[in-house]
Amino acid sequence: MDRPNRRTALLGGLAASAALVGATTPVQAAAPPGREDRRERNKALLRRAFARQNSGGSVYEILADDVVWSIVNGRTYRGKREFLDEGSAPVLDRLSTPLLMRIQDMWAERNTVVVHFEADATALDGVAYHNEYCWVMTLRGDRVVRVGAFLDLVAVGELVERVPLPDQTAAR
Repeated sequence: MDRPNRRTALLGGLAASAALVGATTPVQAAAPPGREDRRERNKALLRRAFARQNSGGSVYEILADDVVWSIVNGRTYRGKREFLDEGSAPVLDRLSTPLLMRIQDMWAERNTVVVHFEADATALDGVAYHNEYCWVMTLRGDRVVRVGAFLDLVAVGELVERVPLPDQTAAR
């Protein structure tokens, strides 16, 4: 699938996700007291997590230990450790630079936050890695307990196919 079609598919998923969480428009009535505060708190929590990622930390620090992370058209991971080991590590371990995440847009309703962002890094082979993501996250307090992740799986597949993991390079 070429890049414009992948972008169209991702943005279609993004639009559907925003509709699911009741994205607000200027003509809608004001949120009941307290709801706006919760939305803003949740959005601020996510902005801080992304800022941490971009300054050398990890966006995943806010995941609950029992998080359920589902990659749309992919796999579901049950628990933070399983996701980190089997979901994110196969990508992150192939990168020579941290993944820089730039929020494009964010919506919140109740305990759900939708973040559309782009991410870039350099792979171990020196080639640029770029992906576009949309995460639909459910929060409980200050922890993310559920994620539906839309992303360009072709870009991930190309990275995984092209760049061997560091310990696999030594074995060759």
